[in-house]
Amino acid sequence: MAKKEWEAFVEIFGITPKNRIIEFFLEMRELDFSIGDVANETGLSRATTYNTAKELIKNKIILPTRKLRGIQLYRLNLKKPEVQVLIRAFNEVLSVIEGRYQEKEMVVLQQG
Repeated sequence: MAKKEWEAFVEIFGITPKNRIIEFFLEMRELDFSIGDVANETGLSRATTYNTAKELIKNKIILPTRKLRGIQLYRLNLKKPEVQVLIRAFNEVLSVIEGRYQEKEMVVLQQG
């Protein structure tokens, strides 16, 4: 299996199951997902995802939204102040990455 390249948010805040799940919900903040979908997308085991999600649900970082064919879906709690801080941090990380990408692109264009 190839080494997973983690996203910048997780690289900065730590490659933990909790951070991987939070990053997933930050990236997909407008959508809701089942815990099984989160496990598949993050590469975490279902048991780890369910256990970690329990803590995030308890702390209201993610909230239940609706049931689809009997499966509970969850979404990032955009109203929670702590989540708003995470969103700002996530967006800032993306901005820094975009700036680095643009700098590299300029170097390539100048060399070409």
